Order: sequence, then structure tokens, then C-alpha cells
Amino acid sequence: LRIRPKGAKMIGGVCRQLTRLAVSASKSQHARGMATGKFLPAKDHPWLSKVEAPASFKPEERILTFLAANAAAGNLKNVEQDWIHLPPSDQAKGLEVVLQAQLLAGFPRTLNALTKIHEIGVSADVSKQLEEKRDLFKWRNDGRELLHAVYGEASDKMRANFKKIHPLLESVLTEHLYGRVLSRPLVGRRMRELCTLSIISGQNLPIQLVSHLRGAIRVGASREEVVCVINQTGLIWGPAALSQAVNVRDVRWPAGHSFQDN
Repeated sequence: LRIRPKGAKMIGGVCRQLTRLAVSASKSQHARGMATGKFLPAKDHPWLSKVEAPASFKPEERILTFLAANAAAGNLKNVEQDWIHLPPSDQAKGLEVVLQAQLLAGFPRTLNALTKIHEIGVSADVSKQLEEKRDLFKWRNDGRELLHAVYGEASDKMRANFKKIHPLLESVLTEHLYGRVLSRPLVGRRMRELCTLSIISGQNLPIQLVSHLRGAIRVGASREEVVCVINQTGLIWGPAALSQAVNVRDVRWPAGHSFQDN
């Protein structure tokens, strides 16, 4: 069989393309790690070295803040990077903070992020850790308690104002957001607030950012951890968002002042 030069060139091109695809697939599989059942160490996440963090802020905790914000930003490539560096023992927490993003950035992006995560791979036993018992009374009580922990004495006034804005808004806030979702036990209050900061710091929401700067400190985060999360904003949301978030943080709370100062 003789192949004309033009045909040979075409076949050679196809072969080269198939080779490139195979190499690309191999690299993608290696990079994702989980496609072959392997995980990459949390300490090797490429973003950890880009922003200074206190020793109290563990690598896997910082990855949770990356994951929550990347889900909220709709950046599925970064969600994938975060997921493969998250220790398997923390996968349930990872799904929890992505669910949390739904409250602050909307349903579609949360759905897309969760779908991407399941395409990569989730440990078989994770679903058992996510089960809940439906209890509206408990959700409402838990929500009130968490709201007070985050907002202090202002929480009662805030709930009353929400009722005035819309008759259902206070119930959504107390029972669903702070009760059913944010009070779920897998992720503690400190990490919930640090993830919240990571999500809202890039959305030009200065009033909410101020509230959660205070809230994070109230529930146990250190000033250094809060500063770190704000400094991470540019990695997820870009330089303009970083500038806005740093301005809110530093104008309201210059160095040496408590984040709870008015």
C-alpha cells in the first residue's frame, strides 16, 4: 500500500494530535491525582506560599478557605486544584464549605462546584458524615445562638430589621442560613467565619465584610488569621478585589486596634 505524500502528511498530523492528547490526558490525570486514587499533600498547594500565614492557620484549613471562595467565584479549575490537595479526611468539611458558598454566592455556582468535585472523586464514606436530622425547632435555636455569637448584641436588632424588609427574610436567615447550614457540626464556627470572609472579600460588600471581620474574631479567629484571609483575596478574586478588601480592613482597623472596635 502506497500513501501519497499529502495523505501521509495528514495521517502523521492525526497521529501527532492523538499523541498530544494522550500526553495531555496523562498529565491531567497526574495533576488531579484523584483520578488514579492518589492525593497530593496539602502542604504542596501552590497558593500556600504566596501569602504569609500564622502557624495556627493550618494548610488544610487555608485550602478550605480557597475552596469555598473558588466555588463562589465559579472557578472550577481552581476548585479542582483545591480538592486534590485537600486531605481525604477533610473531604466532608470541603463539601460543607462549598455548600456554605450557596448562601453567599448563589445556587448555580455551588452546584457546578459540587458537580466538579464529584467528577474528580469523593471518598465513599463521606456521605454518611453529611446526613442530618430534620428539626426546625433545633435549627431556629441553633441559628439564634450562632447569630449572637457572630454579631453580638446587634443580632436581635438585625433579625427585627430583616422582618421589616421581608416577612420571610428573618426566618431564612435564622432557620436556614445560620441554623440548618452554618450550625452543622463538621465545620466549627472559626472556620465558618474564615470561609465566609474568603467568599465575601471579593464581592465588594464592605458592610458585610466589616460585620464578618468582627464576627471572625468573636468566634475565635486570630487577627493574623483574618489578615491572611483578606490578603488571599487577590488569588481568587483578582487585584481590584484585593485592594477593596484591604482598604476596608485597614481603614476600619489600623494596626494595633481590635477588630471589634467601632
